[in-house]
Amino acid sequence: MTGIINWFKTIFILEITGEIALKLVPPKYKEFIAFVMKLILVMAIIIPLLNIKNADISEITDGISNGFKTYSKENDNVSQALYNTSDKKMAEKIISEDINSTAASYGLETVSVKCSFTSDMTAVSMINVYVKENNIAGNDNIDRLRTDIAGRYEISVEQIDIREAGESG
Repeated sequence: MTGIINWFKTIFILEITGEIALKLVPPKYKEFIAFVMKLILVMAIIIPLLNIKNADISEITDGISNGFKTYSKENDNVSQALYNTSDKKMAEKIISEDINSTAASYGLETVSVKCSFTSDMTAVSMINVYVKENNIAGNDNIDRLRTDIAGRYEISVEQIDIREAGESG
């Protein structure tokens, strides 16, 4: 009977500890903490139920290890994407510099570049560009620039608003 009571105490303590951890960690780690909580809870329930005192549990531990590796790899990809664009000002500055040089190759001079990002900050959702046309630039250069930017940032041309500076809109 004492074993069962201790078992319930352990599960209760694990749950409380996990809930506290969820409140203390930054939002980007909450999913990982929730995953670990579920994993520990499942192990706390399964191992006693299987009554595997001297049994080989290498399959279980290998499964857990593989699960952590897979989850870690997916989490690294998400973290890298967030890191790449987490600072909106820096991301906008990099995009602006890229668009400035691209526009110059079409004989256009950028006046300003503004970007909007997806809610999870992993991609550009809209780009607004104001340009001044140089004397050498032709009329189709703005359309060519729009197409070039769309290809670079993997967004549709409808998500790019390019206007000549001084145009109202």
